[in-house]
Amino acid sequence: MTTDRTPYLELLRELTHGNPDTYRERCQQLDAAGWQELGLVLGAGFFLAARERLGNRTTKGEVIRLVAEIRSTFASTKVDLDPELAEKMLISALTGETGEVEDAEQSALLETELVVLWHLLGDASEDKLDRFLVEVDQLAEEWSEED
Repeated sequence: MTTDRTPYLELLRELTHGNPDTYRERCQQLDAAGWQELGLVLGAGFFLAARERLGNRTTKGEVIRLVAEIRSTFASTKVDLDPELAEKMLISALTGETGEVEDAEQSALLETELVVLWHLLGDASEDKLDRFLVEVDQLAEEWSEED
């Protein structure tokens, strides 16, 4: 059974390419409708974006440098990305080993995914983002069928 994940996919679009007002409006719509699929969509997006950016032959040093780059982007804001969690999540996306992140709080995982995705997708063209969101939806559907 296919689930319509359009609101969550569009939230990713607004996060990376939209304006803050539209993003907040979409969040309010999801507050009313429910956030049931958000974790699945963010997880799929994070997984795909991490693998696209880092590839499968990435060293821990490259992961550390990427997290430092992301943190520097937010240095003058109130966003405080937990570097250890971000590194563990990126390594998990690359290796498929989830043991290091299984005990993390759901809210910390979601926040980390959002911040990292914003950084990784921020310079993607609209066409590339469109293709990426189709892939995210397909992967989310595959993952949901596995449960």
